[in-house]
Amino acid sequence: MRYHTLRRRPKHFLSFTGLAVEEFDRLAALIHSDWIFQRIQRLARTHRKRKIGGGRKYALPDPEDQLLLTLVWLRLYPSYLFLEYLFGVDESTVCRTVRSIPLLLQKRFVFQDPRKQKGRKKITTWEEFKKALPPDLDLDDILVDGTEQTIPRPEKKRKRTRYHSGKKKRFTVKTQIATTRNGYILHVSRASPGRRHDYRIFKESILPKLVPKNTRLYGDSGYQGIQRDFPALHSVIPYKRVKNHQELTRSEKIQNTKQRKISVTVEHTLSRLKKYRVLADIYRHSLQNYDATFRFIANVANFRMIQRAQAV
Repeated sequence: MRYHTLRRRPKHFLSFTGLAVEEFDRLAALIHSDWIFQRIQRLARTHRKRKIGGGRKYALPDPEDQLLLTLVWLRLYPSYLFLEYLFGVDESTVCRTVRSIPLLLQKRFVFQDPRKQKGRKKITTWEEFKKALPPDLDLDDILVDGTEQTIPRPEKKRKRTRYHSGKKKRFTVKTQIATTRNGYILHVSRASPGRRHDYRIFKESILPKLVPKNTRLYGDSGYQGIQRDFPALHSVIPYKRVKNHQELTRSEKIQNTKQRKISVTVEHTLSRLKKYRVLADIYRHSLQNYDATFRFIANVANFRMIQRAQAV
């Protein structure tokens, strides 16, 4: 299977990749220069023994075919062996492709934490944060929530304790996302062990320092304590009935209903991300590549939202 043959069937193309043919073409054009730069860096490494251009040629020389293979893997989450037969390449080529292509969208549509990057200025103000994001975004409200994904049982016993989720009753990794009210993903946290609480992930992220005073921050009941620890934030979380406490008042129940009607948008965004089976099924691969995979899908989702907004 190749790009020039699959594009003749738009319905199949959309089902396999999650993008229309026109959207795929724009995305491929967007990352083309970065793909060339990545290839030059790989060929110009100092420890190579052959001259540049020597050695075996790429089995998938075109960036469109490499991007197609990566999206099919993310969307359907088949084994590398299945993709080897589907695309007519070696299994090692599939592995190398799905690890290199997601790196091309790392700095595009989702804000990255500058503390995790070398050689970049640290962002400390809301104005700098907005400049790092695409223009014309409505940032009146920010919605935050976490999601868990099941992983295989760790072999080492010390890892089993860290990754065991008391809520899911299995081994998981957690990721927190922050979105706007229309579903645009602003921030994706680093993956954390399943035992770590959602509120702890929030406190350890850069979001509490970036959200301005006049912006409402919506979270679910798992973020209890945010009003105490961050009084400067305009946080809106549902009222929670604690043990040995009276029932919620009618006004508190009405407020919870209003809050959940707004914060449900972040749940819809997570459902859009999990249409890519790599984030919905048991994650079978190394967790070292999990952050890049999650961020790549978030960037693709934002890219598709921007393209559809411009088409209206």
